[in-house]
Amino acid sequence: MKAAILAGGVGTRMRPLTYVVPKVMLPIGGRPLLERTITHLKSYGFKELVVCVAYLKNQIMDYFKEGEALGVTIEYAEADRPLGTAGQLKTAERLISDAFLCMNGDIVTSMNIGELVKSHRKGGGIGTIALKKFEVQIPYGYIQVNNDFRISRFQEKPTLSYLANAGVYVFERRIFDHIPANEVKSLETDIFPELLGKGEKLNGYYEDAYWADVGNMSDFERTDREFLPKYSSST
Repeated sequence: MKAAILAGGVGTRMRPLTYVVPKVMLPIGGRPLLERTITHLKSYGFKELVVCVAYLKNQIMDYFKEGEALGVTIEYAEADRPLGTAGQLKTAERLISDAFLCMNGDIVTSMNIGELVKSHRKGGGIGTIALKKFEVQIPYGYIQVNNDFRISRFQEKPTLSYLANAGVYVFERRIFDHIPANEVKSLETDIFPELLGKGEKLNGYYEDAYWADVGNMSDFERTDREFLPKYSSST
């Protein structure tokens, strides 16, 4: 099974760093974020990788080349401009012939990728989305009312727990049939809702694993502090 890594975004929330360096090349624990992702995937047997690139793509391609230094084979799906997560993935279609793993390039995780793949094979469907649990404390009292606004429940500053998209997936190849070429499209806001509307089966997979979205400067600094001492031995 191949793995596709989405690494074409501009990283606007990481400016000014990303004016000159693609976000996936920023160092986490002294190594480029993308290198950590590749090493993690390799530990689960993924040695054939497709890296989807666009913004400042030559920096990525010149650094990793064909992957020989990391013991993997890397092919590049190139776009001339960022196309969103779905549009970027579409560029990899010609390089993928079967079910495949897909991963956002701006996350760090200790997720057991092997168990994710097993879950997808067991559940069937067009795709399986890895999930992350979030807990958010509401800063105000929660009030529930009935139709005539009589209060039926009151809870002071409750904690809301919910599952969110972790940015790691297993897809059947036919997902490409649902993504238009050369258009800016998002998996999250465009493709997944459309698939559900068409009756396609999407499964969820959850495990209690380390996960961080390196989306802005505070996330980047926190992840850089946390990741190396806790998880470097496994990735």
